[in-house]
Amino acid sequence: MKKLIILALLSFPHIADSNNEKNSAEVLIRKAEDNLRGTSQEGRVVMEIYSQDSKRTIKFDYWTKDRNKALIKILEPLKESGSGNLRIDLNVWRYLANTDRVIKVPPSMMLQSWMGSDFTYDDLVKVSSLSEDYVYKTLSANASVVKIECLPKPSAPVVWGKIIETIRIDGAVTLEREFYNEKGEKLKTMTGENIRKVGTHQVPHLLTMINHKKQNTKTIIKYTRIQYDKEVSDSFFSQKSLKEKSF
Repeated sequence: MKKLIILALLSFPHIADSNNEKNSAEVLIRKAEDNLRGTSQEGRVVMEIYSQDSKRTIKFDYWTKDRNKALIKILEPLKESGSGNLRIDLNVWRYLANTDRVIKVPPSMMLQSWMGSDFTYDDLVKVSSLSEDYVYKTLSANASVVKIECLPKPSAPVVWGKIIETIRIDGAVTLEREFYNEKGEKLKTMTGENIRKVGTHQVPHLLTMINHKKQNTKTIIKYTRIQYDKEVSDSFFSQKSLKEKSF
């Protein structure tokens, strides 16, 4: 009996180490990104932009594949209908339907507002990747939630000085993301709510972005349709598709 007790006690540190490894910062960041992105994704979004006493609404469809392809097509408002964005690897283009022009978006513009919202080009087409471009440190953790500091690797093509990610362990769901510049100032905070299961993915269907440099403003993204892991060809992500009126 004494030997059994000793063996049981010796096993506890191993269990704790296994749990710590399972919920390490790096593992959780990768799981959360895989949960959100999948191998491919397509859907429809309603974006509401609040500024002082005004409100604008943009509706768009989007498609993504792997970690390096994305396409956005604006449906509303009518004056913007048909415009959109394309991302292939680190290259991003913007299509202006009213002038039938395709413009290359330079890296210096990736932090600029997308369509006047509190989301940037990088937020929408996801050129940077938390799991590939950052190193991590756990700031706090409990049984259900982990808060992780993400600092960019020296050679990473990222636009933020630091990101703090709050992840729910169950389902690896990002509940909050805080964006900091290189001076350590918090510029924006994004929160995820209305978490629902889509296939094998746990997905916030409501995202709210607050810009701390602007008063009385926020942008809300509502997912009205999401589909994951559908087969889509690489050729779909092209300037030809970007200029198509409909699919």
